[in-house]
Amino acid sequence: MIRLLVDRWLRKHKFRAHNLTHDELVAEGDKSSGVLLASGYIAGGALAGIVIAMMAGLPSLAPMNERLAAWATAHNPFFTGPHADLLALIPFTALCLLLYLVGRDLLLAPRSAKFRA
Repeated sequence: MIRLLVDRWLRKHKFRAHNLTHDELVAEGDKSSGVLLASGYIAGGALAGIVIAMMAGLPSLAPMNERLAAWATAHNPFFTGPHADLLALIPFTALCLLLYLVGRDLLLAPRSAKFRA
C-alpha cells in the first residue's frame, strides 16, 4: 500500500513533466531509496525470525527467555492482556511512516536527488 501511495505521488508530482510510460514509471520507482529500505525490512524480519527460533529451540537459552518474559510482564503493560497488540502496532506504524517518507525522498534522500530539483 505504501508503494502504491508513493508511486501515485511520484506520478502526479515528480515525473509529471517527463511524460513517462507506465513501465518507465515503474523502473524509476524501483530505483527509489524506499525500495532499498523495504528490502531491508524484509531481511531484518527474516534475521529476527532466525534469532527468535534459535532462542526458542536451544535449551541452554531457556533461562534467558524466561527472564526476558518475566521482565517484560513486570515492566510492560502491553506485553500481555487484551491490548497486547498495541505494542506491535506502534513500531509498525512508525516503520510505515518512515518508509513513506523515504520513498518520497523526504528523508534519507540520495545526495544527487537533493540537488536536482
